[in-house]
Amino acid sequence: MIEHVLRHLSTKLILEDVTGKSVSAINVFALSIKALVDHLLELLEKRGTGMSRDDVRWVLTLPAIWTDSAKQFMRKAANKAGIPDKNLLIALAPEAACIYCQAGTRYMIVDLGGGIADITLHEKLPDGQLKEICRADGNDCGGTSVDNAFFQLFVKIVGAPLMNTMKQEEPGAYLDIFRAFENVKRTIDTTCVIIFVLFTCDFKF
Repeated sequence: MIEHVLRHLSTKLILEDVTGKSVSAINVFALSIKALVDHLLELLEKRGTGMSRDDVRWVLTLPAIWTDSAKQFMRKAANKAGIPDKNLLIALAPEAACIYCQAGTRYMIVDLGGGIADITLHEKLPDGQLKEICRADGNDCGGTSVDNAFFQLFVKIVGAPLMNTMKQEEPGAYLDIFRAFENVKRTIDTTCVIIFVLFTCDFKF
């Protein structure tokens, strides 16, 4: 569901937080990009580089399966974040990866993101152009599918009414549950037999 929304982003899209409050999607993306930009500029200033925002060529990499409207959405979000078109480059992730490949090389890009597993197969031609061997495709089997399974199990344990109450009255605690799970998920390897997820909230609502 999330990846479907991302593939079809538009300036009219409205998002809701866990409490049901609405906000424009483009504002969310713009503020996220601005936070990254401001963080980098702050680091450059601390290191005395003398570089300004206009000295940087900003590159946004996007999945190959995204629609043209979604790519345009990201461009507008970047503009809204303070990055002008003359300093902005929108690049597809597989094309960005080809910089490291020699002419004649066939390579596969497997982007195992949160929403989907995006797979693309390209060949780099002698003139530097790309030939698509297999059309980019992806399935909803990324990390968020694991999160959704965890959520459904958690609802079975504590009950849907309690989860709904927590979401509305204690959104911070609600999000802490998923942060705790995310931290544990990142430590799992093939040797794990039993997994413990520790929560800081007391579930008294």
